[in-house]
Amino acid sequence: MNDKERLKIVLKHLIEHNEGHKEDYKRWIELAKTNGLEHVAAHINEAGTHMDKASDALTKALDLLGGAPESGHGHSHPHDHHH
Repeated sequence: MNDKERLKIVLKHLIEHNEGHKEDYKRWIELAKTNGLEHVAAHINEAGTHMDKASDALTKALDLLGGAPESGHGHSHPHDHHH
């Protein structure tokens, strides 16, 4: 596997990882609002916006490389996030 293919795999993984956290952000925003912490919710929302922008930039980089890899890369990356 060449470096271009490695980049495609990593970029695709990072984009998917960010997408996976969108629901987490929404949940924490609601929790903050429920507890009267509107200012905290606003900052969490801002962080989510930055993550969306990061995903957009990663997607553009992936597009410049020719898009997502054609097939799997032979192993998985389990992520046991405990937030």
